[in-house]
Amino acid sequence: MDGVESAWARLFAKPEEAERLDWGRSVFRFATSDEARSLINRELVENWLAYGNLRYPQFSLSHAGEKLHPTGYTRARVFGDHRHTGCADPGRIAATIDRGATLHLTGVEGWDGRVALLCAELGRALAAQVQTVAFLTAPDHFGSPPHRDGTHVFVIQAEGTKRWTLYDLPANDDWDPAYPPGEDAVTEEIELRAGEGLYVPLGMGHRARAGAEGSLHLSVMVNTPQLGEVVQAWAAQVSAAFGSQERLPIGRGGRIDAMGEVLRRIQEAPVDLEALAAAVESAIPVPDLALHLPWPR
Repeated sequence: MDGVESAWARLFAKPEEAERLDWGRSVFRFATSDEARSLINRELVENWLAYGNLRYPQFSLSHAGEKLHPTGYTRARVFGDHRHTGCADPGRIAATIDRGATLHLTGVEGWDGRVALLCAELGRALAAQVQTVAFLTAPDHFGSPPHRDGTHVFVIQAEGTKRWTLYDLPANDDWDPAYPPGEDAVTEEIELRAGEGLYVPLGMGHRARAGAEGSLHLSVMVNTPQLGEVVQAWAAQVSAAFGSQERLPIGRGGRIDAMGEVLRRIQEAPVDLEALAAAVESAIPVPDLALHLPWPR
């Protein structure tokens, strides 16, 4: 099994279904693998909050789409001679969720090795940054207002149900996540049950409402490099054609001609596309995986 197939096998019950993904164009519902379904559950979340020494903003709470101030659900803890603020207060977090809030756990791959392995393997296979956020939403509440994400998203529904309202895709690549879709742009509604997954294309407007038993899901976000990063890497490569002390002339008089000469030399400079791709991809963060300690052997 090659790298891509192995990565999809961690996410899809039937890895071959990944071939049906219409990247960036349409949603796709699928059955999640046993491994994906085991990545997160309420007991794990409870243990992370109680014993994981998580600190804000690794976790946060929102209500009706508005972020809640962390002083309402964090506490200070003393470890030896050090006092740490922003630590999880499980009791206050539970009480706030019970009043209709949503818990966000950001970057689960930063403290759970199995999630880190999924992100690392999928990231290598797709040459993209892969991150996760877990959402625990109170029964019959929305986890967020309508919004657009700047990443492709794979939803793993772990517990309960969540009804997804899907809106339009942006008309072009020049859109701002700060501007949500209008309610008249609804295109589809899908209810996910535990063991099901959903691919949401980059930029597609969406929001989701938990069912009567609440909802716990893990969002796996695939973030490919922006074209601007290609330009930056290209500029770094082309700049090697210029001497370190080459400068524009004194005064404005001859600078226009000098700039024209610079552009001519840029056009003639060779571009190594393989090296360019490697430079862009080398900047993609990969989650740290557990190392083997030197002993015992």
